[in-house]
Amino acid sequence: MEFRHLRYFVAVGEALSFTKAAERLRLAQPSLTRQVRNLEDEIGVKLLDRSNNRVALTEAGRLFLFDSKKLLAMCAESIAAVQRMNRGESSALNIGYVANIHYGLLPATLGAFRKLCPGVALNLFDMTSGTISGSRWAQD
Repeated sequence: MEFRHLRYFVAVGEALSFTKAAERLRLAQPSLTRQVRNLEDEIGVKLLDRSNNRVALTEAGRLFLFDSKKLLAMCAESIAAVQRMNRGESSALNIGYVANIHYGLLPATLGAFRKLCPGVALNLFDMTSGTISGSRWAQD
Protein backbone atom coordinates (compact mmCIF):
# COMPACT_ATOMS: atom_id res chain seq x y z
CA MET A 1 0.00 0.00 0.00
CA GLU A 2 1.25 3.46 -0.82
CA PHE A 3 0.72 6.70 1.03
CA ARG A 4 -1.23 8.18 -1.88
CA HIS A 5 -3.75 5.32 -1.70
CA LEU A 6 -4.68 6.46 1.82
CA ARG A 7 -5.03 10.09 0.68
CA TYR A 8 -7.21 9.02 -2.24
CA PHE A 9 -9.40 6.79 -0.10
CA VAL A 10 -9.83 9.52 2.55
CA ALA A 11 -10.85 12.04 -0.12
CA VAL A 12 -13.49 9.66 -1.51
CA GLY A 13 -14.62 8.57 1.96
CA GLU A 14 -15.13 12.17 3.08
CA ALA A 15 -16.83 13.36 -0.11
CA LEU A 16 -18.72 10.10 -0.74
CA SER A 17 -18.21 10.95 -4.39
CA PHE A 18 -15.45 9.95 -6.77
CA THR A 19 -16.14 13.00 -8.92
CA LYS A 20 -15.87 15.51 -6.05
CA ALA A 21 -12.83 13.74 -4.60
CA ALA A 22 -11.12 13.73 -8.00
CA GLU A 23 -11.75 17.46 -8.35
CA ARG A 24 -10.36 18.10 -4.87
CA LEU A 25 -7.27 16.00 -5.61
CA ARG A 26 -6.95 17.37 -9.15
CA LEU A 27 -7.00 13.86 -10.63
CA ALA A 28 -8.95 12.26 -13.42
CA GLN A 29 -11.95 10.47 -11.95
CA PRO A 30 -11.26 7.12 -13.71
CA SER A 31 -7.72 7.13 -12.34
CA LEU A 32 -8.96 7.80 -8.80
CA THR A 33 -11.56 5.04 -9.09
CA ARG A 34 -8.88 2.60 -10.26
CA GLN A 35 -6.51 3.55 -7.43
CA VAL A 36 -9.16 3.04 -4.75
CA ARG A 37 -10.14 -0.29 -6.29
CA ASN A 38 -6.45 -1.29 -6.30
CA LEU A 39 -6.30 -0.44 -2.59
CA GLU A 40 -9.36 -2.60 -1.88
CA ASP A 41 -7.84 -5.45 -3.91
CA GLU A 42 -4.52 -5.14 -2.10
CA ILE A 43 -6.00 -5.28 1.41
CA GLY A 44 -8.71 -7.74 0.40
CA VAL A 45 -11.58 -5.73 1.87
CA LYS A 46 -14.44 -3.85 0.21
CA LEU A 47 -14.32 -0.32 1.63
CA LEU A 48 -16.98 1.34 -0.49
CA ASP A 49 -20.42 0.35 -1.76
CA ARG A 50 -20.88 1.67 -5.28
CA SER A 51 -24.42 1.56 -6.63
CA ASN A 52 -26.62 3.78 -8.83
CA ASN A 53 -24.12 6.65 -8.94
CA ARG A 54 -24.01 6.58 -5.15
CA VAL A 55 -20.99 5.89 -2.95
CA ALA A 56 -21.26 4.77 0.68
CA LEU A 57 -18.73 3.48 3.16
CA THR A 58 -18.99 -0.12 4.27
CA GLU A 59 -18.57 -0.84 7.97
CA ALA A 60 -14.96 -1.80 7.27
CA GLY A 61 -14.63 1.37 5.20
CA ARG A 62 -15.75 3.55 8.13
CA LEU A 63 -13.13 1.98 10.38
CA PHE A 64 -10.45 2.22 7.70
CA LEU A 65 -11.35 5.88 7.04
CA PHE A 66 -10.95 6.72 10.73
CA ASP A 67 -7.58 4.92 10.92
CA SER A 68 -6.40 6.37 7.59
CA LYS A 69 -7.08 9.90 8.81
CA LYS A 70 -5.06 9.20 11.96
CA LEU A 71 -2.18 7.80 9.90
CA LEU A 72 -2.17 10.78 7.55
CA ALA A 73 -2.24 13.17 10.51
CA MET A 74 0.65 11.32 12.16
CA CYS A 75 2.64 11.50 8.92
CA ALA A 76 1.98 15.24 8.62
CA GLU A 77 3.00 15.73 12.25
CA SER A 78 6.19 13.73 11.72
CA ILE A 79 7.08 15.77 8.63
CA ALA A 80 6.50 19.03 10.52
CA ALA A 81 8.66 17.79 13.42
CA VAL A 82 11.65 16.93 11.23
CA GLN A 83 11.27 20.23 9.37
CA ARG A 84 11.37 22.09 12.71
CA MET A 85 14.39 20.05 13.75
CA ASN A 86 16.11 20.84 10.44
CA ARG A 87 15.54 24.57 11.07
CA GLY A 88 17.10 24.19 14.51
CA GLU A 89 13.82 24.60 16.37
CA SER A 90 13.22 22.44 19.41
CA SER A 91 10.02 20.48 19.78
CA ALA A 92 10.82 19.32 23.31
CA LEU A 93 11.60 21.11 26.55
CA ASN A 94 13.47 19.29 29.33
CA ILE A 95 12.81 20.62 32.82
CA GLY A 96 14.61 19.51 35.96
CA TYR A 97 12.74 20.45 39.12
CA VAL A 98 12.85 19.93 42.87
CA ALA A 99 9.45 18.77 44.06
CA ASN A 100 9.27 20.57 47.41
CA ILE A 101 10.51 23.99 46.27
CA HIS A 102 7.88 26.44 44.99
CA TYR A 103 5.44 23.58 44.45
CA GLY A 104 2.57 25.76 43.24
CA LEU A 105 4.70 27.58 40.69
CA LEU A 106 5.53 24.59 38.46
CA PRO A 107 1.95 23.44 37.64
CA ALA A 108 0.81 27.00 36.93
CA THR A 109 3.84 27.70 34.74
CA LEU A 110 3.49 24.43 32.84
CA GLY A 111 -0.22 25.05 32.29
CA ALA A 112 0.47 28.50 30.82
CA PHE A 113 3.30 27.13 28.67
CA ARG A 114 1.08 24.30 27.37
CA LYS A 115 -1.53 26.84 26.24
CA LEU A 116 1.07 28.95 24.43
CA CYS A 117 3.05 26.06 22.90
CA PRO A 118 0.80 22.99 22.59
CA GLY A 119 3.13 21.29 20.09
CA VAL A 120 6.17 21.24 22.39
CA ALA A 121 6.74 18.04 24.36
CA LEU A 122 7.53 18.56 28.03
CA ASN A 123 9.95 16.17 29.72
CA LEU A 124 9.98 16.57 33.50
CA PHE A 125 12.80 15.27 35.67
CA ASP A 126 12.32 15.12 39.44
CA MET A 127 15.69 15.98 40.93
CA THR A 128 17.26 16.98 44.24
CA SER A 129 18.85 20.40 44.76
CA GLY A 130 22.29 18.73 45.00
CA THR A 131 21.77 16.98 41.64
CA ILE A 132 20.83 20.21 39.90
CA SER A 133 23.76 22.29 41.23
CA GLY A 134 26.30 19.68 40.10
CA SER A 135 24.84 18.90 36.67
CA ARG A 136 24.53 20.41 33.25
CA TRP A 137 21.09 21.72 34.35
CA ALA A 138 22.86 24.46 36.31
CA GLN A 139 24.75 25.50 33.18
CA ASP A 140 21.81 25.62 30.71
